Amino acid sequence: MTPSLARATPSEPRDPEGHGARPAPAADRPRRQPQLVLVGAPVPDDPAPVPRPSSPPEPALDPAKAAEGLARSVLEVLAGARDLQQLTRWVSTEVHAVLSARVQVATRARNVVTARPIRPVLRISTVKIARPVPGVVEAVVVVHGRGRARAVAVRLEVVGTRWQASALHIL
Repeated sequence: MTPSLARATPSEPRDPEGHGARPAPAADRPRRQPQLVLVGAPVPDDPAPVPRPSSPPEPALDPAKAAEGLARSVLEVLAGARDLQQLTRWVSTEVHAVLSARVQVATRARNVVTARPIRPVLRISTVKIARPVPGVVEAVVVVHGRGRARAVAVRLEVVGTRWQASALHIL
């Protein structure tokens, strides 16, 4: 029998040409780290650490508590029990403009039926938080009122030393 036609047994692995032992499987060989060497370039002994972009420091207030308080306050503003100007610091100018328009509509609706504003009884049931990027929190707050549950979705961003709502939707 010729060496090229001989079958390899598990105890003697052979290469396809029949010239000798096969190389060890990849799992048995030690791994080498690839190295890039530029010809003529000096090789530093200790490479400098790569600077990482720093994220803004998070405010001391827990973002879940900030989202919960903002959701409660926005629903009180829409009910007419709180003034919108109290939220100016906590919302962006775009969110403030949208809330202002919604407050005007809610006020006109209350005036049509001659209902006076009352403070709503609200119970927060769930607050879900997601952090898509550093310095940004997206939250959904489920708020139960009299006979109705609402979800308030809010995007909080770090502005200075506090959280500020850059987007807000009431479902």
